[in-house]
Amino acid sequence: MKLIYFFCIFLTFSYWSLAQETTDGLYQVDLTYRNISTKYCYALALIKTQLLDNIISGLTSSITDITSDLGINNLLSKRAGSSQAIGAVNYANDVEWISQISMGTPQQSSLVVLDTGSADLWIPCIDCYNCKNKRLYDYTQSSTIQYNGDDFSITYADGSSSKGWMEMDTLQVGYMTIQDQQFAMVYDMSKAFQTDVIDGVVGCGYDSLSVYSGTQTPLTNMYNQGLIPQRIFSVQLRPARNKTTYGGIFIFGGIDSRLYTGSITYTPVTYKYFWQIGIDAVLYNGNNVFTSSRNKQQVIIDTATALLIVGTNVARTLHSNMRGKYDSSSQTWQVPCNLNSNVQVSIKINGVTLQINYQDLVRERVSSLSSWCYSGIASTDSSIWIFGGTFMKNYYVIFDRERDRVGFATPVYAY
Repeated sequence: MKLIYFFCIFLTFSYWSLAQETTDGLYQVDLTYRNISTKYCYALALIKTQLLDNIISGLTSSITDITSDLGINNLLSKRAGSSQAIGAVNYANDVEWISQISMGTPQQSSLVVLDTGSADLWIPCIDCYNCKNKRLYDYTQSSTIQYNGDDFSITYADGSSSKGWMEMDTLQVGYMTIQDQQFAMVYDMSKAFQTDVIDGVVGCGYDSLSVYSGTQTPLTNMYNQGLIPQRIFSVQLRPARNKTTYGGIFIFGGIDSRLYTGSITYTPVTYKYFWQIGIDAVLYNGNNVFTSSRNKQQVIIDTATALLIVGTNVARTLHSNMRGKYDSSSQTWQVPCNLNSNVQVSIKINGVTLQINYQDLVRERVSSLSSWCYSGIASTDSSIWIFGGTFMKNYYVIFDRERDRVGFATPVYAY
């Protein structure tokens, strides 16, 4: 059995996809991106963290009040466990790490985002009435489809949504053929998805996170069908500051020792639903600005969240030290665009201090002539924090369902 690799190439143009298996057995696909305003990312961060509080506490209340306060309308209430994330972010743009999969026999390809913050797989089908310019799955042409027909509906934290029917078919991921994969073929998607380069989503969270009870994610099926040796996948999200050809790498089945150096810092998953862990502290220039009590601060590691989302008091202290500010009119944190390497923000996990590159704390300018830039750090009053691209781009991250733990290591850009 082999480790399965996804290489994501960062492209700043075009709407096309090229997938290939390289001479050394690696599977390579393109990465494209979409721009999202950082101001909007902040609004979504607030929605998501409040949703997480509801889910983890077992509440089922609507999020209508939250979204109306932010001026975001038509955001539907979610079923428990369906809270989702916005796209990951690089230094210059908001990006999505996109891979190519195929469904059915013969294979029909789709571009999908690999999302550690969800557990459902869906792609648009030929019955979709608002899926212009999408690759549409034609179920009438697949000899391996197994019809179910149960309703599927999911709404993400940014208000994007899709509706369809649950079915089962053969899924192709790289050179792996996964039999009897549950998925939703979608007949309706919101405007955000209509204008996005992706066709669908592949969830990489725990099976229990699925909005459809009993779903087994592709990772689970890869393992159960003997296609990968371990229920482990690892991710290297590459920052644009590296000016590298590749945007990111996803590996299913294990860990590639060529992609990191030194030891791996592991910490246990505390809630086997999201990839949720506890952290020890947040530091600025080596000094604690936040320290967890005996009950560690809970954090979700999410490839599809844009920002580093921490408690309001922590965000206030960090930005004060960075000579940053909170803009109440836009509800965003901002930092000087000339922030330099003297700024060191770090997270302590399982006794190990993990630093964030200062460049990842600075996003685009608030306006073309402004000396202020949006910050890569957002704030929340929720009990749950979220560590997205701002943090993850600095590490090779291992998601280990064999031992229910998450690992972090210093990345090496071998490809």
